[in-house]
Amino acid sequence: MSTTPGTTSQARIDDPRVKSGAPLAAVIGLLGAVGVAASPVVGVGSGRGVDTTGAVTSAALFAAVCTIVAPLVALLVSGRRPAMAGGLLAGIGAVSLGAAILDVQLFVDAIDANRLDLFRPISAGSIDAGPGAYLALAGHGLLVVAGVLGLMVVHRESERDGYGSARAAEFDGRSVGGRIGAWPTALLILAAVVFVLSLFGPSFSSQDPIFLVKPLVDSASATAVGTGLVGVAVLVAVAAALTSISLPVGSGALIGVGLGALAVSGTRVMAGFAAGDRIGVGSGSVVGALAAVVIVVIGVSAPYLASRRETGAIPAESVVRAPTKTTKGALKAAMVAQSRAAQARVDRLHRVAGAAAIITAAVAGVGTALPVLSLPEGIPEPSMLSSRLVLLAAAVLLLAALGLFTPGRAAVVRPAVGVLWTTVVMGVAAVMQSAVIATDVPGVGLGIGAFVLCGAAFLAAATGLLVWLAGSAEREDVDTSVDGGSRGLVLLVGGIGAVAVLIGTALPLYQGDTYTAASVLEWPWGVDVWGQLLVGVTVVIAAVIAASARPSRGAALLIGSAVAALVYVSEWPLTSSRISDATVGVGAITAATGIVLLLVAAFSSARISETDA
Repeated sequence: MSTTPGTTSQARIDDPRVKSGAPLAAVIGLLGAVGVAASPVVGVGSGRGVDTTGAVTSAALFAAVCTIVAPLVALLVSGRRPAMAGGLLAGIGAVSLGAAILDVQLFVDAIDANRLDLFRPISAGSIDAGPGAYLALAGHGLLVVAGVLGLMVVHRESERDGYGSARAAEFDGRSVGGRIGAWPTALLILAAVVFVLSLFGPSFSSQDPIFLVKPLVDSASATAVGTGLVGVAVLVAVAAALTSISLPVGSGALIGVGLGALAVSGTRVMAGFAAGDRIGVGSGSVVGALAAVVIVVIGVSAPYLASRRETGAIPAESVVRAPTKTTKGALKAAMVAQSRAAQARVDRLHRVAGAAAIITAAVAGVGTALPVLSLPEGIPEPSMLSSRLVLLAAAVLLLAALGLFTPGRAAVVRPAVGVLWTTVVMGVAAVMQSAVIATDVPGVGLGIGAFVLCGAAFLAAATGLLVWLAGSAEREDVDTSVDGGSRGLVLLVGGIGAVAVLIGTALPLYQGDTYTAASVLEWPWGVDVWGQLLVGVTVVIAAVIAASARPSRGAALLIGSAVAALVYVSEWPLTSSRISDATVGVGAITAATGIVLLLVAAFSSARISETDA
């Protein structure tokens, strides 16, 4: 890069006189937040069956505070810290996309919206969307626009000098997750996962015959899609914040997305407490609110956590200014010892992750051997064909986990394990869907095997978390600038393959004249569909990461993704015998195409690794 002023675009970008655009984005976000806050006052629903007092007042006030804080703080810091302002807006904007879809339910069937922060239905009469509904939708729309502008601000700030710098030179350019430490990172990931799981729990408890609370999978389409987008936004924003190399951006994004999540779950808690007669707080709302608070607290504490770790690091100047040979030797010995200690820690995390994967596979295998259903005496246990998929997924995860105990190979195998754990969850979801349907029969309940399998699913998620921690520990002692940047062919081929797998998990694997395999084409979605989509979405995320990862790690990620997709496709021969006229479905063909493309991308990434070596 040229250092002559005005000779390159980079020089103009680094000019402090160049405006970042953060104030404009913050103003737009603040206008949107004010619109959302004012919507209950204007009147969201009209009709005799609407009550806008009681629980609505306290819940609406809480929602207003959560929504306004992020853009207001972004506006206050936009002049001095535009990167943080952009992160704040990006975080709250991501959640606002799902909230906007939730607002759509006010126009479709408002009585089923369950928006106690806006109104409470007191009769079964029709409720017409009032002007406040339009104001809420427009407000969330403006917050989404502000979030997009916030991302543009972050991108612009990333091109300035000093972006990603730290007190200690060895932390320059490292991810936020690596700078705040392993345990805060683990707690943050756990909080994000717990928040998503809480969305499947009951938002309210109700004995009111008018106010009906349905589980997420049985909710109206706008409510289910909006809630799902809120969960995805939290996961994506937390992951983006942890992988960002700018501490202000990561901290701002965590605070923004945490406040957005709190505006969803926390508002339900406030409404449930204030509702009074026949309506109370649901466990899902309480758990989600606590998880959102954890995200906000870690976001606020991130600068302190990073500062504490960086203060204890060896300043780069001490190495440069070392005056004597003895000092240089001592420093070199200290650095070698530090490197060995870091490697020992990474090896230990690999073994812990491997042990968790082995335990997950064992528990899953035991769960398939135990009765999944509790049946009346004399009735034989029906065959659960989906248990075959669980066994296959457990076996694949077990084989991959053994590689985490192999010195020199664990770091290469780790990325694949980071994808394969999702196949266990997918298999368990398929079994649980069949079990839940069977419990509709009088006298039939869940057996001990169902609970063991659910435990295996949670252990699989814990394995994914431990693999993430091991990867973060690896990257702390690696110069990622050598292989930085996306590789075009890997990104193109791998990205197309990953999207094909995602589409394949959304469409039926096989079909017959009267029955088709689980897919997004049938509403409401069953638990098995969510398990399939978990694999598809994870493969897409892995393909994006693989394009900018170190070549060997990228190849492992893509191979793991291909194997995970192969496990999904294997459900066709394993379970298709449940119908006599089964034929291959479009999901199997699309996913198989994606597998081939993922393997081609993995080969390309491996070739890059061999060339660099």
